[in-house]
Amino acid sequence: MHGGGRGSAAYLLRFDGIPRLVVDMGGDTPHALARVGVRPGEVQILLVSHLHPDHVSGFPDYFWGELTAGRSAALQLIGPPAGNDFPDIETFWKKLFGTAGAYPCMSALVSNPSFPIHFITASTGDVSLAADEQLTISSYSVEHGQAPTRAFRIDSLGCSIVFAGDQTMRDPAFSSFAKGADLMVAHLIANGGIAGKPLSDVVALPEDIGRAANKAHIKHLVLSHLMGAPNDDNGGNQWSLAALDDAVADVRRQFPNRISVAEDLDRFSVGG
Repeated sequence: MHGGGRGSAAYLLRFDGIPRLVVDMGGDTPHALARVGVRPGEVQILLVSHLHPDHVSGFPDYFWGELTAGRSAALQLIGPPAGNDFPDIETFWKKLFGTAGAYPCMSALVSNPSFPIHFITASTGDVSLAADEQLTISSYSVEHGQAPTRAFRIDSLGCSIVFAGDQTMRDPAFSSFAKGADLMVAHLIANGGIAGKPLSDVVALPEDIGRAANKAHIKHLVLSHLMGAPNDDNGGNQWSLAALDDAVADVRRQFPNRISVAEDLDRFSVGG
């Protein structure tokens, strides 16, 4: 989440107590992971929804920690394709950590990494990206302005979680992708005051979040990525934290099942 003293967007998934997977890496994510006891080398899969700074600005800090701790465990790094002046995930990595990049002191991550890194581009459409005996990851292309953006679905041992990502939530086919999920994390970035304004072409109206979740028959909807800014000429009153009760009520009018408004370090369980 972002604003109101909250951290940027990022999510940790534990499987039988083991922290295997992280979705996005906002600026203070490395600190949050440390606070909940995640040790270097434990995260096996990192999913990146898109390359806006609030979703990837934690990369240097996190991977500096992995380097200095001598990580040897392999990492799958899954992210969006290139488009509209945004690079694909592997090119982004090289621009960040290459010898001519922003952090040349970490260039070993490009030239001679101490751990295997497997880059996977989440192509357009509903695509299965990774699977093992316990875990299947699928992605779906969603609309978020100019940034190529992916929603992710994780299915494991009969349970399913969807990370809707930053998007407008108005694609009817998205509900098919998310259908029947035990839990969906949706980003309540703005309140209903954005209706008819340019921001509504980039992020979701609260009512559209509820409508999509209801159509997908989601069991538990978690509202995250709450944002707030001072009221000013730039429209600070359009963010979700400026009218949170109203925004949640707009969601609830469209979605009758369980709703949670997330706080930093909240934990939610799925399955047994």
